[in-house]
Amino acid sequence: MKKIKILLLLLLVSIPVMAQGGSVYSGFGIGDLRTSFSARRSAMGEMGIALSDVDYLNSLNPAGWNSIRLTRFELSMNYAGSNIQSSSSSAFYSKTNLDGMMIAFPLEHDLGLSLTLGQVPYSQVGYEIKNNVSDPIVGKYNFSDKGEGGISKLFIGTSYRLPFDFSIGLSYDYYIGRVTHNLVADFDPTSTFKDATFEKETSYHGMSLTTGVISSDLSKLFGSTEFKDFRIGFVYTPSVTLSADSVDNSTTSIGTLTTSTGSIKNNLPYKLGIGTSFKFTNNYTFTLDYLYQPFSEYSSNGKKDINLQNYYKMGLGFEYRNADTRSNAFWDNVMLRAGLSFEQTPYKIKGTGVNQYSIYCGMSLPIRSMPINFDNTIDLAFQYSKRGTTDNNLLLENIYKFTVTISIGDFWFIRTDR
Repeated sequence: MKKIKILLLLLLVSIPVMAQGGSVYSGFGIGDLRTSFSARRSAMGEMGIALSDVDYLNSLNPAGWNSIRLTRFELSMNYAGSNIQSSSSSAFYSKTNLDGMMIAFPLEHDLGLSLTLGQVPYSQVGYEIKNNVSDPIVGKYNFSDKGEGGISKLFIGTSYRLPFDFSIGLSYDYYIGRVTHNLVADFDPTSTFKDATFEKETSYHGMSLTTGVISSDLSKLFGSTEFKDFRIGFVYTPSVTLSADSVDNSTTSIGTLTTSTGSIKNNLPYKLGIGTSFKFTNNYTFTLDYLYQPFSEYSSNGKKDINLQNYYKMGLGFEYRNADTRSNAFWDNVMLRAGLSFEQTPYKIKGTGVNQYSIYCGMSLPIRSMPINFDNTIDLAFQYSKRGTTDNNLLLENIYKFTVTISIGDFWFIRTDR
């Protein structure tokens, strides 16, 4: 892994460099961090730590499941495109993924008791660099470096509503994933050197717990009839020890050879988040969130990475929803959303921090009009982000993401009187 990071640093200053498969930055650490998988959260700045909805699932704070009234299922698909620029060249790439899923079962609504499980993305690696090389010793050859994969979080958890309307949540998290790096040297047909491929495959796994809290409605302290449902949320995940099992393979003209295998421990630092949410009248919801993870403490095999820095993200979200739930008109049930965020990414390359600015928008379209708390929707979200810089021979990325989520709620368990 250390050799791959050194190679990525060299490629960042190579001219020209064509990043045809994605962000070169994702080759450092565990890749690009993900804070949301659903279109509803994405359109509101990707967090919503203090939100607890009757008809949407909170993938960041398990305390947010306390208001679920129906068995609810969410499934998302994500399209991401990036225009990546160096000081002398540019390239565009795109990719479509099935992004994640969650399902929640309300066990006792009056107590806020629920059972929720799912699989959501935690980090993502995706890039491909191609470079034409002319070496005085070996001659001309085409070199490529491709990395792909990532880490997902499988979880099962529950929520509970305490006295005075405080809600708590707890989830058991299992981290699992695989990342592959492929280095290919493709020599000119006239060269005496033969093509070679070097592959490093790393499998990650580890476990942890996430705890969350959402306060009661504090808007009564302000004495306003229009300022409603003001809540504060907290979420915390302690540091995680990830086991990383790696296999190195070399492929040449004589065949494929496994050159080394091994297992090391990676220390993934703790994550802490705080957020607020409130409503203005019953139609407008606002969120303000802050998420922090000290990636300067990340270590692999006991060694810290000088190319990583502390990660934090601040986000602002907005949602419009018609409070008149008695209407069956299609457009009366459409929800509109928007958001902003600033992110200090975990990357610090050659002493330069990599920051990201994002804007979001989206909407929910009803699949069918139903009475209150019985909403099935197709949720759409668009995100535009600008990350990095061309200064100091780094890369500037213009990122475009489009997310589609199907959110369905239904009665699965109906208690009958006898």
